[in-house]
Amino acid sequence: MSLLLETCLGDIVIDLDIQGSPLLCKNILKLAKSRYYTGTLVHTIVEGRYCQLGDPRGDGLGGCSIFGLIESVKSKIDDVRKCPKRFIKSMGRKLTQDEMKEKGRVVAVEMGGLKDTIGSQFMITLDSGEERALHGTGREYFSIGRVMEDDDDVLGQLNTLYCDKSGRPYADVRIQRAHILHDPYEDPPYLQLVLDQRNIVMMNESDLPVNFSECARWLSSSSPLFEKPNEEVVEIRISVVDAKVEVNQETEKKRAAELARKEEKSNAVMLEMLGDLPSADMTPPENVLFVCKLNPLTDDEDLTLIFSRFDPNAKAEIIRDQETGDSLQYAFVEFDTEAACNEAYFKMNNALIDDRRIKVDFSQSVAKEWNRYAQRKRAGHNVRIQKRSYSTFENSKSYRAGDSDGFNAQRSGYSSGTRSNRFENRHDYQLARNSYSSSSTDRHRAVKRHSTSERNEQDNRDWKEVGMKESHRQRVEEIEEAAAVVMLVVKGEMTAERDEKKVVIEALVRSIIDHLVLHATIHPHGNEETNNLIIGDPKHLR
Repeated sequence: MSLLLETCLGDIVIDLDIQGSPLLCKNILKLAKSRYYTGTLVHTIVEGRYCQLGDPRGDGLGGCSIFGLIESVKSKIDDVRKCPKRFIKSMGRKLTQDEMKEKGRVVAVEMGGLKDTIGSQFMITLDSGEERALHGTGREYFSIGRVMEDDDDVLGQLNTLYCDKSGRPYADVRIQRAHILHDPYEDPPYLQLVLDQRNIVMMNESDLPVNFSECARWLSSSSPLFEKPNEEVVEIRISVVDAKVEVNQETEKKRAAELARKEEKSNAVMLEMLGDLPSADMTPPENVLFVCKLNPLTDDEDLTLIFSRFDPNAKAEIIRDQETGDSLQYAFVEFDTEAACNEAYFKMNNALIDDRRIKVDFSQSVAKEWNRYAQRKRAGHNVRIQKRSYSTFENSKSYRAGDSDGFNAQRSGYSSGTRSNRFENRHDYQLARNSYSSSSTDRHRAVKRHSTSERNEQDNRDWKEVGMKESHRQRVEEIEEAAAVVMLVVKGEMTAERDEKKVVIEALVRSIIDHLVLHATIHPHGNEETNNLIIGDPKHLR
Protein backbone atom coordinates (compact mmCIF):
# COMPACT_ATOMS: atom_id res chain seq x y z
CA MET A 1 0.00 0.00 0.00
CA SER A 2 1.97 2.95 -1.35
CA LEU A 3 1.59 6.59 -2.32
CA LEU A 4 3.80 8.45 -4.81
CA LEU A 5 4.26 12.18 -4.33
CA GLU A 6 5.39 14.04 -7.44
CA THR A 7 7.03 17.33 -6.35
CA CYS A 8 8.96 20.13 -8.00
CA LEU A 9 12.18 18.65 -6.65
CA GLY A 10 11.51 15.05 -7.61
CA ASP A 11 9.46 12.00 -6.66
CA ILE A 12 9.21 10.15 -3.37
CA VAL A 13 7.38 6.90 -2.62
CA ILE A 14 5.70 6.46 0.76
CA ASP A 15 4.98 3.01 2.12
CA LEU A 16 1.83 3.43 4.22
CA ASP A 17 1.49 1.91 7.69
CA ILE A 18 -1.95 0.37 7.06
CA GLN A 19 -1.49 -2.16 9.86
CA GLY A 20 -0.68 0.31 12.59
CA SER A 21 -2.79 3.32 11.47
CA PRO A 22 -5.54 2.13 9.08
CA LEU A 23 -7.80 5.16 9.56
CA LEU A 24 -5.01 7.65 8.94
CA CYS A 25 -3.86 5.74 5.85
CA LYS A 26 -7.41 5.55 4.48
CA ASN A 27 -7.82 9.29 5.02
CA ILE A 28 -4.68 10.21 3.09
CA LEU A 29 -5.39 7.74 0.26
CA LYS A 30 -8.92 9.03 -0.34
CA LEU A 31 -7.74 12.65 -0.22
CA ALA A 32 -5.13 11.75 -2.85
CA LYS A 33 -7.85 10.13 -4.96
CA SER A 34 -9.85 13.36 -4.74
CA ARG A 35 -6.74 15.32 -5.94
CA TYR A 36 -6.85 17.30 -2.72
CA TYR A 37 -3.03 17.57 -2.60
CA THR A 38 -2.55 18.79 -6.16
CA GLY A 39 -0.65 22.10 -6.16
CA THR A 40 -0.38 22.36 -2.39
CA LEU A 41 2.69 23.96 -0.81
CA VAL A 42 5.40 22.61 1.43
CA HIS A 43 4.59 25.48 3.75
CA THR A 44 6.89 24.86 6.70
CA ILE A 45 10.46 23.53 6.95
CA VAL A 46 12.45 23.15 10.16
CA GLU A 47 16.03 22.48 9.21
CA GLY A 48 17.33 19.18 10.45
CA ARG A 49 13.90 18.09 11.66
CA TYR A 50 10.86 17.99 9.36
CA CYS A 51 8.79 19.58 6.61
CA GLN A 52 5.03 20.10 6.85
CA LEU A 53 2.65 19.90 3.87
CA GLY A 54 -0.90 19.03 2.81
CA ASP A 55 -2.60 22.38 3.56
CA PRO A 56 -4.47 23.88 0.58
CA ARG A 57 -4.46 27.31 2.29
CA GLY A 58 -0.66 27.28 2.58
CA ASP A 59 -0.52 28.85 6.05
CA GLY A 60 -0.77 25.71 8.19
CA LEU A 61 -4.28 26.51 9.40
CA GLY A 62 -6.32 24.83 6.67
CA GLY A 63 -7.13 21.38 5.45
CA CYS A 64 -9.69 18.77 6.44
CA SER A 65 -10.20 15.03 6.45
CA ILE A 66 -11.85 13.14 3.60
CA PHE A 67 -15.05 12.95 5.62
CA GLY A 68 -15.12 16.70 6.13
CA LEU A 69 -14.53 17.21 2.40
CA ILE A 70 -17.46 14.94 1.51
CA GLU A 71 -19.70 16.68 4.06
CA SER A 72 -18.80 20.14 2.74
CA VAL A 73 -19.67 19.12 -0.82
CA LYS A 74 -22.80 17.31 0.22
CA SER A 75 -24.01 20.14 2.46
CA LYS A 76 -22.62 22.85 0.16
CA ILE A 77 -20.44 24.41 2.83
CA ASP A 78 -18.05 26.92 1.25
CA ASP A 79 -15.51 26.93 4.10
CA VAL A 80 -14.45 23.45 5.18
CA ARG A 81 -13.17 24.89 8.46
CA LYS A 82 -16.82 25.29 9.48
CA CYS A 83 -17.64 21.66 8.68
CA PRO A 84 -18.40 19.56 11.79
CA LYS A 85 -16.61 16.54 10.31
CA ARG A 86 -13.46 18.43 9.46
CA PHE A 87 -11.14 16.34 11.66
CA ILE A 88 -10.79 12.68 12.54
CA LYS A 89 -9.78 11.13 15.82
CA SER A 90 -6.16 10.74 16.78
CA MET A 91 -6.02 6.99 16.32
CA GLY A 92 -3.08 4.92 15.17
CA ARG A 93 0.34 3.64 16.08
CA LYS A 94 2.56 6.04 17.93
CA LEU A 95 6.19 6.43 16.96
CA THR A 96 8.82 4.98 19.28
CA GLN A 97 11.77 7.03 20.47
CA ASP A 98 14.04 5.30 17.98
CA GLU A 99 11.63 5.96 15.12
CA MET A 100 11.53 9.63 16.07
CA LYS A 101 15.29 9.78 15.29
CA GLU A 102 14.87 8.33 11.79
CA LYS A 103 14.81 10.18 8.51
CA GLY A 104 11.80 9.81 6.17
CA ARG A 105 9.13 9.11 8.77
CA VAL A 106 5.62 10.30 7.75
CA VAL A 107 3.35 11.31 10.64
CA ALA A 108 -0.06 12.95 11.04
CA VAL A 109 -0.39 16.54 12.23
CA GLU A 110 -2.69 17.55 15.04
CA MET A 111 -3.81 21.16 14.73
CA GLY A 112 -2.13 23.16 17.45
CA GLY A 113 -1.14 19.96 19.22
CA LEU A 114 -4.75 19.31 20.20
CA LYS A 115 -6.09 15.78 20.30
CA ASP A 116 -8.48 14.56 17.60
CA THR A 117 -7.65 17.39 15.21
CA ILE A 118 -6.08 15.40 12.37
CA GLY A 119 -7.02 16.64 8.91
CA SER A 120 -5.11 16.59 5.61
CA GLN A 121 -1.73 17.83 6.86
CA PHE A 122 1.22 15.55 7.55
CA MET A 123 4.94 15.84 8.25
CA ILE A 124 8.05 14.10 6.85
CA THR A 125 11.30 13.99 8.83
CA LEU A 126 14.34 15.36 6.97
CA ASP A 127 17.26 14.14 9.08
CA SER A 128 18.25 11.48 11.58
CA GLY A 129 20.07 11.30 14.89
CA GLU A 130 19.94 12.61 18.43
CA GLU A 131 18.02 15.87 18.77
CA ARG A 132 17.16 15.59 15.09
CA ALA A 133 13.96 14.76 13.25
CA LEU A 134 11.19 14.45 15.88
CA HIS A 135 13.44 13.46 18.76
CA GLY A 136 13.40 15.75 21.77
CA THR A 137 10.16 17.58 20.90
CA GLY A 138 8.34 16.12 23.90
CA ARG A 139 5.25 15.18 21.91
CA GLU A 140 3.62 12.02 20.57
CA TYR A 141 3.19 11.39 16.84
CA PHE A 142 0.97 8.95 14.96
CA SER A 143 2.57 7.01 12.17
CA ILE A 144 1.28 7.18 8.59
CA GLY A 145 4.17 5.54 6.82
CA ARG A 146 7.78 5.85 5.75
CA VAL A 147 9.60 7.14 2.66
CA MET A 148 11.00 4.10 0.89
CA GLU A 149 12.23 5.64 -2.38
CA ASP A 150 13.89 9.02 -2.80
CA ASP A 151 16.11 8.75 -5.85
CA ASP A 152 16.15 12.50 -6.39
CA ASP A 153 17.13 13.27 -2.77
CA VAL A 154 14.01 15.38 -2.31
CA LEU A 155 14.34 15.31 1.47
CA GLY A 156 17.95 16.47 1.30
CA GLN A 157 17.03 19.33 -1.02
CA LEU A 158 14.19 20.41 1.25
CA ASN A 159 16.54 20.42 4.22
CA THR A 160 18.88 22.89 2.49
CA LEU A 161 16.30 25.43 1.32
CA TYR A 162 16.42 28.98 2.66
CA CYS A 163 13.34 29.89 4.71
CA ASP A 164 11.86 32.97 6.33
CA LYS A 165 11.20 33.39 10.05
CA SER A 166 7.98 31.39 9.87
CA GLY A 167 9.76 28.48 8.21
CA ARG A 168 8.30 28.95 4.75
CA PRO A 169 10.81 28.53 1.92
CA TYR A 170 11.65 31.60 -0.12
CA ALA A 171 11.10 29.46 -3.24
CA ASP A 172 7.77 27.67 -3.48
CA VAL A 173 7.89 23.87 -3.42
CA ARG A 174 4.62 22.24 -4.44
CA ILE A 175 3.16 18.77 -4.73
CA GLN A 176 2.30 18.48 -8.40
CA ARG A 177 0.41 15.20 -8.10
CA ALA A 178 -0.28 12.48 -5.53
CA HIS A 179 -0.55 9.09 -7.25
CA ILE A 180 -2.05 6.03 -5.55
CA LEU A 181 -0.04 2.89 -6.22
CA HIS A 182 -2.37 0.62 -4.25
CA ASP A 183 -5.60 1.26 -2.31
CA PRO A 184 -7.02 -1.60 -0.24
CA TYR A 185 -9.87 0.50 1.20
CA GLU A 186 -13.40 0.91 -0.08
CA ASP A 187 -14.57 4.37 -0.94
CA PRO A 188 -16.60 6.18 1.73
CA PRO A 189 -20.20 7.08 0.87
CA TYR A 190 -20.81 10.08 -1.40
CA LEU A 191 -17.16 10.23 -2.50
CA GLN A 192 -18.37 10.28 -6.08
CA LEU A 193 -19.91 13.71 -5.40
CA VAL A 194 -16.48 15.05 -4.62
CA LEU A 195 -15.00 13.45 -7.74
CA ASP A 196 -17.73 14.89 -9.94
CA GLN A 197 -17.35 18.34 -8.46
CA ARG A 198 -13.58 18.25 -9.14
CA ASN A 199 -14.02 16.87 -12.67
CA ILE A 200 -12.22 13.63 -11.90
CA VAL A 201 -13.05 10.72 -14.18
CA MET A 202 -12.04 7.25 -13.04
CA MET A 203 -10.95 4.57 -15.45
CA ASN A 204 -13.15 1.67 -16.46
CA GLU A 205 -12.13 -1.89 -15.79
CA SER A 206 -12.41 -2.59 -19.52
CA ASP A 207 -9.70 -0.02 -20.19
CA LEU A 208 -7.14 -2.09 -18.30
CA PRO A 209 -5.78 -5.60 -18.75
CA VAL A 210 -7.64 -8.28 -16.88
CA ASN A 211 -4.84 -8.74 -14.38
CA PHE A 212 -4.96 -5.03 -13.49
CA SER A 213 -8.68 -4.42 -13.63
CA GLU A 214 -8.75 -3.81 -9.88
CA CYS A 215 -6.57 -0.71 -10.30
CA ALA A 216 -9.47 1.05 -12.01
CA ARG A 217 -10.81 1.89 -8.54
CA TRP A 218 -8.07 4.45 -7.87
CA LEU A 219 -6.76 5.32 -11.33
CA SER A 220 -8.31 8.25 -13.16
CA SER A 221 -8.41 8.79 -16.88
CA SER A 222 -8.54 12.58 -16.50
CA SER A 223 -8.22 15.04 -13.70
CA PRO A 224 -7.58 18.80 -13.43
CA LEU A 225 -4.02 20.07 -13.14
CA PHE A 226 -3.75 23.54 -11.62
CA GLU A 227 -0.86 25.57 -10.30
CA LYS A 228 -2.32 26.21 -6.86
CA PRO A 229 -5.50 25.38 -4.94
CA ASN A 230 -8.36 27.83 -4.91
CA GLU A 231 -8.21 27.98 -1.12
CA GLU A 232 -4.59 29.24 -1.02
CA VAL A 233 -4.27 32.54 0.80
CA VAL A 234 -0.49 33.09 1.02
CA GLU A 235 1.47 35.15 -1.47
CA ILE A 236 2.97 33.38 -4.45
CA ARG A 237 6.75 33.21 -4.50
CA ILE A 238 9.21 32.22 -7.17
CA SER A 239 9.05 28.57 -8.08
CA VAL A 240 11.90 26.41 -6.90
CA VAL A 241 12.32 25.23 -10.50
CA ASP A 242 12.93 28.77 -11.72
CA ALA A 243 15.15 29.43 -8.71
CA LYS A 244 17.26 26.39 -9.53
CA VAL A 245 17.61 27.57 -13.11
CA GLU A 246 18.77 31.00 -11.94
CA VAL A 247 21.12 29.43 -9.43
CA ASN A 248 22.48 27.18 -12.14
CA GLN A 249 22.98 30.14 -14.46
CA GLU A 250 24.72 32.09 -11.71
CA THR A 251 26.88 29.08 -10.92
CA GLU A 252 27.69 28.71 -14.59
CA LYS A 253 28.71 32.37 -14.78
CA LYS A 254 30.94 31.99 -11.74
CA ARG A 255 32.46 28.83 -13.18
CA ALA A 256 33.11 30.52 -16.53
CA ALA A 257 34.66 33.51 -14.75
CA GLU A 258 36.87 31.20 -12.70
CA LEU A 259 37.98 29.33 -15.82
CA ALA A 260 38.74 32.62 -17.57
CA ARG A 261 40.75 33.79 -14.55
CA LYS A 262 42.75 30.57 -14.46
CA GLU A 263 43.41 30.75 -18.20
CA GLU A 264 44.54 34.36 -17.89
CA LYS A 265 46.83 33.42 -15.02
CA SER A 266 48.27 30.53 -17.03
CA ASN A 267 48.93 32.80 -20.01
CA ALA A 268 50.60 35.36 -17.75
CA VAL A 269 52.87 32.69 -16.28
CA MET A 270 53.79 31.55 -19.78
CA LEU A 271 54.62 35.13 -20.82
CA GLU A 272 56.75 35.48 -17.69
CA MET A 273 58.64 32.30 -18.59
CA LEU A 274 59.20 33.60 -22.12
CA GLY A 275 60.46 36.94 -20.80
CA ASP A 276 57.60 39.05 -22.16
CA LEU A 277 56.39 39.96 -18.67
CA PRO A 278 58.53 40.74 -15.64
CA SER A 279 55.90 39.18 -13.37
CA ALA A 280 52.77 37.05 -13.87
CA ASP A 281 50.96 39.20 -11.28
CA MET A 282 51.53 42.41 -13.23
CA THR A 283 48.33 44.05 -14.41
CA PRO A 284 47.78 46.94 -16.84
CA PRO A 285 47.60 50.41 -15.26
CA GLU A 286 44.09 51.61 -14.49
CA ASN A 287 44.79 55.27 -15.23
CA VAL A 288 45.76 54.89 -18.91
CA LEU A 289 43.41 54.97 -21.90
CA PHE A 290 43.98 53.45 -25.32
CA VAL A 291 42.86 55.70 -28.20
CA CYS A 292 42.69 54.44 -31.79
CA LYS A 293 41.39 55.45 -35.25
CA LEU A 294 43.17 58.79 -35.00
CA ASN A 295 43.77 61.13 -37.91
CA PRO A 296 47.39 60.81 -39.12
CA LEU A 297 47.68 64.61 -38.84
CA THR A 298 46.75 64.65 -35.14
CA ASP A 299 49.82 65.27 -32.99
CA ASP A 300 50.62 64.78 -29.31
CA GLU A 301 49.95 68.38 -28.30
CA ASP A 302 46.47 68.40 -29.82
CA LEU A 303 45.52 65.14 -28.12
CA THR A 304 46.94 66.29 -24.78
CA LEU A 305 44.99 69.54 -25.03
CA ILE A 306 41.75 67.68 -25.75
CA PHE A 307 42.09 65.27 -22.82
CA SER A 308 43.34 67.97 -20.42
CA ARG A 309 39.72 68.93 -19.77
CA PHE A 310 39.49 65.81 -17.58
CA ASP A 311 42.93 66.13 -16.00
CA PRO A 312 45.25 69.16 -16.40
CA ASN A 313 48.23 66.81 -16.04
CA ALA A 314 47.06 64.39 -18.73
CA LYS A 315 49.82 63.20 -21.06
CA ALA A 316 49.10 61.85 -24.55
CA GLU A 317 51.64 59.87 -26.54
CA ILE A 318 50.95 58.99 -30.17
CA ILE A 319 52.77 55.87 -31.30
CA ARG A 320 54.84 56.48 -34.43
CA ASP A 321 56.84 54.45 -36.90
CA GLN A 322 60.47 54.20 -35.79
CA GLU A 323 61.90 54.72 -39.28
CA THR A 324 59.57 57.23 -40.93
CA GLY A 325 58.11 58.90 -37.83
CA ASP A 326 54.60 58.69 -39.27
CA SER A 327 51.69 58.30 -36.87
CA LEU A 328 50.33 54.77 -36.47
CA GLN A 329 46.96 56.34 -35.64
CA TYR A 330 46.72 55.13 -32.06
CA ALA A 331 47.90 56.59 -28.78
CA PHE A 332 47.97 56.20 -25.00
CA VAL A 333 46.71 58.88 -22.60
CA GLU A 334 47.84 58.77 -18.98
CA PHE A 335 45.96 60.48 -16.15
CA ASP A 336 46.87 61.19 -12.54
CA THR A 337 43.71 59.60 -11.11
CA GLU A 338 41.47 56.70 -12.04
CA ALA A 339 38.38 58.90 -11.70
CA ALA A 340 39.60 61.20 -14.46
CA CYS A 341 40.43 58.17 -16.59
CA ASN A 342 36.93 56.73 -16.15
CA GLU A 343 35.29 60.05 -16.95
CA ALA A 344 37.35 60.42 -20.11
CA TYR A 345 36.43 56.88 -21.16
CA PHE A 346 32.69 57.50 -20.91
CA LYS A 347 32.76 60.96 -22.54
CA MET A 348 35.41 60.60 -25.26
CA ASN A 349 34.45 57.27 -26.79
CA ASN A 350 33.18 57.86 -30.37
CA ALA A 351 34.17 61.52 -30.12
CA LEU A 352 35.09 63.41 -33.31
CA ILE A 353 38.71 64.60 -33.50
CA ASP A 354 40.12 66.04 -36.75
CA ASP A 355 37.22 64.57 -38.74
CA ARG A 356 37.85 61.11 -37.32
CA ARG A 357 35.53 59.17 -34.99
CA ILE A 358 37.92 57.84 -32.36
CA LYS A 359 37.55 54.76 -30.19
CA VAL A 360 38.57 54.81 -26.52
CA ASP A 361 39.14 51.85 -24.25
CA PHE A 362 41.11 51.05 -21.13
CA SER A 363 44.71 50.20 -21.88
CA GLN A 364 45.82 46.59 -21.70
CA SER A 365 49.47 47.36 -22.36
CA VAL A 366 52.16 46.81 -19.73
CA ALA A 367 54.95 48.36 -21.80
CA LYS A 368 55.56 51.16 -19.31
CA GLU A 369 55.56 48.77 -16.41
CA TRP A 370 58.05 46.63 -18.29
CA ASN A 371 60.27 49.67 -18.96
CA ARG A 372 60.17 50.59 -15.28
CA TYR A 373 61.08 47.06 -14.38
CA ALA A 374 63.96 47.10 -16.88
CA GLN A 375 65.18 50.42 -15.48
CA ARG A 376 65.09 49.07 -11.94
CA LYS A 377 66.95 46.00 -13.16
CA ARG A 378 69.62 48.10 -14.86
CA ALA A 379 69.87 50.32 -11.78
CA GLY A 380 70.44 47.26 -9.63
CA HIS A 381 73.08 46.03 -12.07
CA ASN A 382 74.88 49.38 -11.90
CA VAL A 383 74.78 49.25 -8.12
CA ARG A 384 76.42 45.83 -8.20
CA ILE A 385 79.09 47.14 -10.58
CA GLN A 386 79.71 50.10 -8.29
CA LYS A 387 80.03 47.75 -5.34
CA ARG A 388 82.54 45.63 -7.25
CA SER A 389 84.44 48.77 -8.33
CA TYR A 390 84.52 49.98 -4.75
CA SER A 391 85.85 46.60 -3.65
CA THR A 392 88.58 46.78 -6.30
CA PHE A 393 89.41 50.32 -5.21
CA GLU A 394 89.74 49.18 -1.59
CA ASN A 395 92.00 46.33 -2.71
CA SER A 396 94.23 48.75 -4.61
CA LYS A 397 94.32 51.03 -1.57
CA SER A 398 95.38 48.13 0.59
CA TYR A 399 98.01 47.26 -1.99
CA ARG A 400 99.39 50.79 -2.10
CA ALA A 401 99.23 51.04 1.68
CA GLY A 402 101.06 47.73 2.10
CA ASP A 403 104.32 47.28 3.94
CA SER A 404 106.96 48.94 1.79
CA ASP A 405 109.70 46.97 3.54
CA GLY A 406 107.98 43.70 2.70
CA PHE A 407 107.44 44.82 -0.91
CA ASN A 408 111.08 45.84 -1.29
CA ALA A 409 112.15 42.63 0.36
CA GLN A 410 110.09 40.70 -2.16
CA ARG A 411 111.71 42.54 -5.07
CA SER A 412 115.14 41.87 -3.71
CA GLY A 413 114.19 38.30 -2.88
CA TYR A 414 113.33 37.46 -6.46
CA SER A 415 116.81 38.52 -7.54
CA SER A 416 118.75 37.03 -4.64
CA GLY A 417 117.71 33.37 -4.73
CA THR A 418 115.59 31.25 -2.37
CA ARG A 419 112.27 32.29 -0.89
CA SER A 420 113.65 32.14 2.62
CA ASN A 421 116.11 34.90 1.75
CA ARG A 422 113.53 37.15 0.12
CA PHE A 423 111.87 38.41 3.29
CA GLU A 424 113.10 39.25 6.71
CA ASN A 425 110.23 37.42 8.43
CA ARG A 426 107.07 35.46 7.71
CA HIS A 427 104.83 38.44 8.32
CA ASP A 428 106.47 40.50 5.56
CA TYR A 429 106.17 37.57 3.15
CA GLN A 430 102.47 37.10 3.88
CA LEU A 431 101.80 40.81 3.60
CA ALA A 432 103.52 41.04 0.24
CA ARG A 433 101.73 37.93 -0.98
CA ASN A 434 98.35 39.37 -0.01
CA SER A 435 99.16 42.66 -1.69
CA TYR A 436 99.96 40.90 -4.98
CA SER A 437 96.95 38.55 -4.93
CA SER A 438 93.79 39.70 -6.78
CA SER A 439 90.67 38.21 -8.27
CA SER A 440 90.39 37.13 -11.86
CA THR A 441 88.14 40.10 -12.54
CA ASP A 442 90.78 42.53 -11.25
CA ARG A 443 93.49 40.86 -13.36
CA HIS A 444 91.28 41.08 -16.42
CA ARG A 445 90.68 44.77 -15.79
CA ALA A 446 94.38 45.33 -15.23
CA VAL A 447 95.18 43.68 -18.57
CA LYS A 448 92.50 45.76 -20.20
CA ARG A 449 93.92 48.96 -18.69
CA HIS A 450 97.41 47.91 -19.84
CA SER A 451 96.24 47.31 -23.38
CA THR A 452 94.48 50.66 -23.37
CA SER A 453 97.64 52.35 -22.17
CA GLU A 454 99.64 50.70 -24.95
CA ARG A 455 97.17 51.94 -27.53
CA ASN A 456 97.42 55.46 -26.16
CA GLU A 457 101.21 55.33 -26.28
CA GLN A 458 101.08 54.06 -29.86
CA ASP A 459 98.78 56.93 -30.80
CA ASN A 460 101.22 59.38 -29.24
CA ARG A 461 104.12 57.87 -31.19
CA ASP A 462 102.12 58.13 -34.39
CA TRP A 463 101.39 61.79 -33.79
CA LYS A 464 105.10 62.41 -32.98
CA GLU A 465 106.08 60.68 -36.18
CA VAL A 466 103.74 62.89 -38.17
CA GLY A 467 105.33 65.95 -36.56
CA MET A 468 108.82 64.65 -37.29
CA LYS A 469 107.96 64.04 -40.92
CA GLU A 470 106.69 67.60 -41.25
CA SER A 471 109.89 68.93 -39.65
CA HIS A 472 111.97 66.71 -41.96
CA ARG A 473 110.19 68.12 -45.03
CA GLN A 474 110.96 71.67 -43.93
CA ARG A 475 114.59 70.79 -43.23
CA VAL A 476 115.02 69.21 -46.67
CA GLU A 477 113.67 72.32 -48.29
CA GLU A 478 116.20 74.41 -46.36
CA ILE A 479 119.07 72.08 -47.40
CA GLU A 480 118.05 72.19 -51.06
CA GLU A 481 117.91 75.97 -50.90
CA ALA A 482 121.38 76.15 -49.26
CA ALA A 483 122.82 73.67 -51.77
CA ALA A 484 121.56 75.80 -54.64
CA VAL A 485 123.37 78.79 -53.15
CA VAL A 486 126.61 76.77 -52.77
CA MET A 487 126.47 75.66 -56.40
CA LEU A 488 126.06 79.18 -57.56
CA VAL A 489 129.06 80.28 -55.47
CA VAL A 490 131.25 77.42 -56.72
CA LYS A 491 130.40 78.12 -60.37
CA GLY A 492 131.23 81.80 -59.82
CA GLU A 493 127.79 82.84 -60.78
CA MET A 494 127.45 84.50 -57.45
CA THR A 495 130.27 86.71 -56.18
CA ALA A 496 131.31 86.44 -52.59
CA GLU A 497 134.36 86.74 -50.51
CA ARG A 498 136.23 83.66 -49.28
CA ASP A 499 135.06 84.10 -45.71
CA GLU A 500 131.48 84.39 -46.85
CA LYS A 501 131.85 81.17 -48.91
CA LYS A 502 133.16 79.42 -45.84
CA VAL A 503 130.21 80.58 -43.79
CA VAL A 504 127.71 79.39 -46.40
CA ILE A 505 129.36 76.00 -46.78
CA GLU A 506 129.59 75.45 -43.03
CA ALA A 507 125.91 76.35 -42.65
CA LEU A 508 125.06 73.82 -45.36
CA VAL A 509 127.07 71.11 -43.67
CA ARG A 510 125.53 71.89 -40.31
CA SER A 511 122.05 71.59 -41.82
CA ILE A 512 122.89 68.20 -43.30
CA ILE A 513 124.26 66.99 -39.96
CA ASP A 514 121.14 68.20 -38.14
CA HIS A 515 119.01 66.43 -40.71
CA LEU A 516 120.89 63.15 -40.22
CA VAL A 517 120.76 63.50 -36.46
CA LEU A 518 117.00 64.06 -36.69
CA HIS A 519 116.62 60.72 -38.44
CA ALA A 520 119.17 58.99 -36.20
CA THR A 521 121.57 58.38 -39.09
CA ILE A 522 124.51 59.52 -36.90
CA HIS A 523 124.78 59.99 -33.21
CA PRO A 524 125.00 63.59 -32.07
CA HIS A 525 127.70 62.62 -29.57
CA GLY A 526 129.60 60.32 -31.92
CA ASN A 527 133.31 60.85 -32.60
CA GLU A 528 134.40 63.05 -35.44
CA GLU A 529 135.95 60.26 -37.50
CA THR A 530 132.73 58.28 -37.59
CA ASN A 531 130.72 61.27 -38.57
CA ASN A 532 133.27 62.28 -41.25
CA LEU A 533 133.01 58.82 -42.73
CA ILE A 534 129.28 59.26 -43.06
CA ILE A 535 129.06 62.78 -44.42
CA GLY A 536 132.63 63.43 -45.50
CA ASP A 537 135.09 65.91 -44.15
CA PRO A 538 133.84 69.45 -44.38
CA LYS A 539 137.39 70.48 -45.19
CA HIS A 540 137.15 68.80 -48.57
CA LEU A 541 134.31 71.15 -49.37
CA ARG A 542 136.67 74.06 -49.14
